[in-house]
Amino acid sequence: MAASIDPNRKLVAPEFDLNEDQLAVFTATMDTFIAKLNDKEVQELTEQLCGQPNSIHTAEEIKEFAQHSNSSLNNWPIVKAFLNRALAADKRQELAMILTLLSLRPGSFLLTGHYQRFQDLTRQEREQVVLKWKNSYIPQLRLLYKMFFSTTCHPTYGARDSGLHRGMQYPGTGVAEPEDKPAPKERFSLLNYDDLVPQVKFDAIVIGSGAGGGVTASELAKAGKSVLVIDKGKYYHEDDMELLESTGFANMYEYGGFFSSYEGSMNILAGSVFGGGTTVNWSASLKLQHFVREEWARQGLTHFISPKFARDLDRVFERIGASTAGIKHNGANSLLIKGCQELGYHSADLHQNTDGKSHECNFCFTGCKDGIKNGTMNSWLRDAKDHGAKFLDRSKVTRVLIEKGRAVGVEVIVHYDKKVTIRADQVVVAASSLHTPGILQRSGLTNKNIGQNLRLHPCSISFGFFDENVDCFKGSIMTAVSNVAENVDSEGYGAKIEVPCLHPGSYSTVLPWRGAAHHKSLMLRYRKCAPMLILSRDKDSKGVVRSDANGNMVVDFELSNHDRQSILEGIERSLKILCAAGARELHTGQFGVDPFAFQAGEESRVDNPRFVEWLDKVRKYGLPQDGAGIFCAHQMGTCRMGVSPKMSVVKPTGETWEVKNLFVSDASLFPTASGVNPMVTTEALALHVADSIIKQSAGTSASKL
Repeated sequence: MAASIDPNRKLVAPEFDLNEDQLAVFTATMDTFIAKLNDKEVQELTEQLCGQPNSIHTAEEIKEFAQHSNSSLNNWPIVKAFLNRALAADKRQELAMILTLLSLRPGSFLLTGHYQRFQDLTRQEREQVVLKWKNSYIPQLRLLYKMFFSTTCHPTYGARDSGLHRGMQYPGTGVAEPEDKPAPKERFSLLNYDDLVPQVKFDAIVIGSGAGGGVTASELAKAGKSVLVIDKGKYYHEDDMELLESTGFANMYEYGGFFSSYEGSMNILAGSVFGGGTTVNWSASLKLQHFVREEWARQGLTHFISPKFARDLDRVFERIGASTAGIKHNGANSLLIKGCQELGYHSADLHQNTDGKSHECNFCFTGCKDGIKNGTMNSWLRDAKDHGAKFLDRSKVTRVLIEKGRAVGVEVIVHYDKKVTIRADQVVVAASSLHTPGILQRSGLTNKNIGQNLRLHPCSISFGFFDENVDCFKGSIMTAVSNVAENVDSEGYGAKIEVPCLHPGSYSTVLPWRGAAHHKSLMLRYRKCAPMLILSRDKDSKGVVRSDANGNMVVDFELSNHDRQSILEGIERSLKILCAAGARELHTGQFGVDPFAFQAGEESRVDNPRFVEWLDKVRKYGLPQDGAGIFCAHQMGTCRMGVSPKMSVVKPTGETWEVKNLFVSDASLFPTASGVNPMVTTEALALHVADSIIKQSAGTSASKL
């Protein structure tokens, strides 16, 4: 089979093709999760929704939505494209093997208990099989449910102009431009292959253009160095960005959106675009908290409690325009604040990197089309450009060139087509916590800590359904935070509660599936839902980044009991917040915990005995392996900084222990998890690394931490 590479050249694997029997099984699974409902189910759904306070649907709209199935939407090409982006070669082989087993009577009996082929079962029989997988005591069967569910619903509900959007009353793009939208910025001028041959040389090459690489490139260029910034992602000017969930994920993220850790327990979201995560993040700008700074200082990294680091944090805030001045809370963020106020819990406005301007864009995770968010493209990289830096996108650095123990340049595949070598006096690897380890290892570095100590801020989501419309997809997408679940006792459990922005594809997969009719009822109540994000600070989970046989990045992650408890503490607090804010029905991401609903005429109260009893069930079920939806959007720590090569990859200056003039400058430097959205910390740390490089270049002793 021909090799398949996604549009941004992030995954190389054989094209995912299925034979007739395998496709029949996969079609049957898709039509199980998104099914045409029968007359009885349609009637029950109509009575349920049309009888609710502030009902927003007519009976005809509900009937139309209920008739859709995956097959009726002709969505196999969309799902196939999603699989080609998201699954590595061995995972595709595993999926093909499972589909083959289900297409044979003996295999179907083994996995379903039925001696009929899976595709020959009735819809009701298939539904019961899937529910048994979801609630099985065997983690591998729960994982099977998760795989089929996510690969069906996310691409189908997230598709451009999906026929399902009308029933959800989802408007798609339709975002009005702000009155104070900045004038379009000048496009970056990008190099191509001909600009790099015959061989050219720079003072410094920076690999990566995100929070670490963008800041480092800016500082080195302002110091008078000739700088080249290389990024494997594509450059999108604001005018090129599309306010669409499907294309945003496909074009701007690793593996085209959420991808799974190798064992499947963690879904990971990571930017892969010019500007890195700062192009697609949710504008949240938080400084590193005092107890984490002190924790890092206790490891010998005293810079983190120095006045210089404090000034660098302030400098980052100033350059990116971090402010709460223009914040306008959308429906879900307002409910977080209301619930916290009712309970006396902590809540605060989140600083946004928007220069104090109101930014009700709905779509910052697909890039800031308004040009208001100050990611590196609109700040540090502009500074670098103004001081002569050059830029190369869609190009993969295969290795750093090393001679006599010193970095002297890089080998790069320009536009994934032609290989060249580019010389430099210094090389800075800022390719993210997911890719910096691979570059160092391909370059011959052998430090045992490379790729180890991965931290992810594991997250879960709780949901409250309200009588009134919430419209969590509208407005500024993250503007409030609560620390109520942080360090709640002597065990050091830690989690923050924030508000996610959920467009249809993401929304469809974060709520556990409890049958086709039940899932469709939740999708029809999309506008009534307020999600709460629990972001934990992982402390002793086991995380590793490595490469597979094809050179693709792979994540291994095992969530520890301590970190499970941190998430669980956050889930409990988030449910109380939603209840206090007036939610009539509450859900968690736990597969084995049914939703809770207040009865008609019953007040939403946290001291309601039935609610208290339900919370006890939430705690007792916990977070069994593959028994809940766990995901992350922050990656840290795989090349951590330290005072000894026995425990770290780089020196306190950011220079690798093994190679001179080879520096790391991204979130992979973090000694432990930051506990807050890592952008501001990464940028402040990059200022320090750049400072160290400049001082070393000048022949002075770099300041020690």
